[in-house]
Amino acid sequence: MLLVGRSSFIAYVPRLWAKGRSFDPSSWRSWRLVSTGPSLSHKALTDPENIGERQQGVNFDTLGSWNNRLELPILVEESIKRGKPIPQIPLHKVGCASLLGRRKNNEDRLIKTQLSDNLLLFGVFDGHCGDLASEFTCVSISDHINFWLQKTQDLKEVLTHSFTDINNALTRHLRYYHMNGDFFNSGTTATVCLLRDSTELVVAHVGDSRAVLCRGGKAIRMTTDHHPDDRDEAIRVKEAGGTVVADSLGRCLVNGRLTMTRSIGDVELKAAGVTAIPEVTCREIKHGKDAFMVLITDGISFVMNDQELVDIVSCCEVPSEAAILITDQALQFGSDDNATAVVVPFGAWGKYQRSTASIPYSLGRNFSGSRYR
Repeated sequence: MLLVGRSSFIAYVPRLWAKGRSFDPSSWRSWRLVSTGPSLSHKALTDPENIGERQQGVNFDTLGSWNNRLELPILVEESIKRGKPIPQIPLHKVGCASLLGRRKNNEDRLIKTQLSDNLLLFGVFDGHCGDLASEFTCVSISDHINFWLQKTQDLKEVLTHSFTDINNALTRHLRYYHMNGDFFNSGTTATVCLLRDSTELVVAHVGDSRAVLCRGGKAIRMTTDHHPDDRDEAIRVKEAGGTVVADSLGRCLVNGRLTMTRSIGDVELKAAGVTAIPEVTCREIKHGKDAFMVLITDGISFVMNDQELVDIVSCCEVPSEAAILITDQALQFGSDDNATAVVVPFGAWGKYQRSTASIPYSLGRNFSGSRYR
């Protein structure tokens, strides 16, 4: 575990440079926590370099800290810039899993890649009417993002333009190669995240795949399911000339066919208001409070609410184990769809750890047929 204070970190690195030595993250991680002397009624954790009565009992955690349970390396320049330690998120620490479930084919896709030294890309895609759209989007998303990064450094604009370009490219592909084929009605959800300098998080999404952030042990949903029963989405569809009708199961459908109001692909429904323009959310990652982010497809969200998701991940030692456990639990909870999860750890990983006994289970939920919102 590593707990550091703002003033201590800023003072520690320049002293090394002044002595002609380089900064060694491993030596920084080896700092130990010490307790104050008997003068304090409670033994508070304090900075080893805090000298003087006014500094006694100053806890690193009150100054902005993160827990280094995954041995994450430190981004030195970004840490000096912000005055507090900022961990780097290596790709091999990110957990991924995708299960077929009770379907014949897995139409889900996922991506995790590093676009540059300070920029990471994560995404999940849930295809329908085949896997052509989800595969096409997953393969080409990096190229489109890299293209727009040459035009602007505004990540919100980059993702918005990339989604539009991918939809246009997929439309041309479908019209040219699959005009009369089974894949012409193919479409996909898309939840794509860009993480810059381990602190700037931008999430763009269409459809009902989700991104959930764990902050302080609580679930914070960063996406909104684009369903026709959402009032604003239904109004937008109707103004574009589409219709919203309910099937025999009570599900609202666009033109009686599609269960979502935004997607990539679904060419014939674009005139009915099904748009590929994403909803974009921006958030600053606070590594002292944020433990992880989870990207999931609706095979998981159909049977598991956001807090259950966070509680299950918090039972795990590493993100790879968490991704596997999430998808496996979804099948045990009665999901009949493909289940895909990407777990991205942050500085507070393990800070809100729970025991496996806290994993929720109810036999009745398997027969309720209710979808978690």
